[in-house]
Amino acid sequence: MEPTEQFMFAATIGGHLMSVSVDDFAIHTDLVAHAASIESIAVHPTLPYLATLGIDYTVSIWDRSDPRKLRKLQDIHLRDIRSEGYEFVATLPLSCPLAFHPTERKLITHNADGALTEIAFDDTRHDPLWAAGYFQDPDGIAYDIDYVRYLPDSGNIFASTFGGHVAVVDPKKPKEPVLRYRYDRRTIHCAEHLGGSMYLLASDTRRVIRFDASGKQEPFVGPPVVRDHLEQISINRASGRVLASGFDRTLVEIDPETCASKGVVLQTPFKLRWLHHLERDPDLVLVQCRNGAFYKASLSGKRPTAVIKETPNALWTGVRVGTHDLAFAGEGPEMLHVHVDGANPGTMETKVSTRWETVAASRGSYAKRMVFHPPTQALVQGRSDGHILSVRNGITRPVTKLAAPLRDIAVSQEGFDLFAISEDSRAFRIDLESGQVKAEVQTGEEPIWALAHNPTRKVLAVCERQGLLRLLDATTLSPLLAVEGTWAPKRMLWRDADRLLVGRGAELYELNVATGAMAQVIPHLGNTIEDFAWDDSGRFLALCTYARRIHLFDFKTFQELSVTGFDLDYPKGLLWMPANRAEGAHPNEFVVFGRTGVLRRYWAHDGRLHSMGQVDAPLSAAIHDDAGVYVP
Repeated sequence: MEPTEQFMFAATIGGHLMSVSVDDFAIHTDLVAHAASIESIAVHPTLPYLATLGIDYTVSIWDRSDPRKLRKLQDIHLRDIRSEGYEFVATLPLSCPLAFHPTERKLITHNADGALTEIAFDDTRHDPLWAAGYFQDPDGIAYDIDYVRYLPDSGNIFASTFGGHVAVVDPKKPKEPVLRYRYDRRTIHCAEHLGGSMYLLASDTRRVIRFDASGKQEPFVGPPVVRDHLEQISINRASGRVLASGFDRTLVEIDPETCASKGVVLQTPFKLRWLHHLERDPDLVLVQCRNGAFYKASLSGKRPTAVIKETPNALWTGVRVGTHDLAFAGEGPEMLHVHVDGANPGTMETKVSTRWETVAASRGSYAKRMVFHPPTQALVQGRSDGHILSVRNGITRPVTKLAAPLRDIAVSQEGFDLFAISEDSRAFRIDLESGQVKAEVQTGEEPIWALAHNPTRKVLAVCERQGLLRLLDATTLSPLLAVEGTWAPKRMLWRDADRLLVGRGAELYELNVATGAMAQVIPHLGNTIEDFAWDDSGRFLALCTYARRIHLFDFKTFQELSVTGFDLDYPKGLLWMPANRAEGAHPNEFVVFGRTGVLRRYWAHDGRLHSMGQVDAPLSAAIHDDAGVYVP
């Protein structure tokens, strides 16, 4: 946002830079700025400059004198700026550290070593002033910088990392920080100036931290205010209100004294990231969602007044339906069906046909998980608005509606038990036919993120976002076993009756139910494991991660065989095609899907991953109206 709040600037993973008029909410400039994803934008508070930071470690300086006609002045290649004795090896630099000095022609960012770097510039030249690294643990693990800013009260620099580190640095003496702090091991995303030397920090632990940058007062950590990562904080100087955005799709108001939530003021259909609370009109807030949409919303009306969304709807979940069919769902009410028509025996390519089906569901919600129920031949969806829907032969039947968004579901393959977990830490056993809740338990205060049903042992595994993995009796939901140490489990699957595979952030663990032992089987893959599955023969295990990568492992030994890239945006799931789907088809083929709404095909061949292009299917329709935001 530029200082007059007339224009904001936005960028994309495709490298586009746009200027958007706040009043008419229209795009006035759209140009290709980087040959890479743009991770951050900064606007100089007092001079007519704009800066963009690409994932390729390039900072571009722009003249923003006319927001409708941005003009590039120069590129700064951060790989050319080295820091002696400090090295960070990033699998994918998803950080966004970029900020201008309040009055001077200087900016602060990171270099390719993961070190803090200050650069002086004019319209044609730049001069790196220093580069220093501060965020390396004694065990040698270095953390990339996620956020930076100049502190107006002191002229010092604030920097925070993915590992929960904070450093306050005097740019005149940058060798060592003047203040260090660390909370937990989760990312600290921003530092919003509260007044004097006090700042409010947003932590992925779901908490707001009141932080004294002078070090005179101890940091104060508030209670959880959202159910997922806390991303940004905005303090409105005109109204005094403090707003914070969360990955749980909520915008909450914060009490700066207690750092606690005063309640949800807006709910959106997808993860929230950036926000700005307009000071010239404190009733309006601008928010950016991870579905590629910008919303301008009224706080008093809890409704959008304008939206910009040009992206296709994301695909979030997929399931096999018998031998010849696959089904996929995600954002909005649409469901994609893929039917196997045969194969080309010469190329082993699977021939498919596709069609979209509209489900009777809210456009402001998405299918978090979809499963197939063989006894009824129905596709069952658990959705972000709490609805559980059964879809068969083009007819949508509401099963039930829970009080909180669904996180994961499973069904009995022979009976009519439906298992569900919701974001308010509850697990359910529901009769799929009647919708009646047969058993319910609240496991604790931490949100539950994943479940897996074991019909042989009659056990239901549920895993918290951060905390405990619990085994419950599948009939009564009474506790049987609890194991500590979980983090961001996007998926759990029973390998057999005795072994449970659990995603733990970027690592994969195996729980042996007979012994209660939890062991790491796949080490850190750079970012969160979004999904994993194995082929019909049990030979290969495939995983997709938030680092936008696809990994192939030997399922017996967990030896990594191959790794390849996915897409410009993030994958959310993968699905192996049935090996016997068609005569002549390659036996080891799977598809990966995610936020681009595209199915990408891969073969496991010669022990390596081969990208075979995308399934030829039309994209879903983009949402251009206000249906994506609803009143909480």
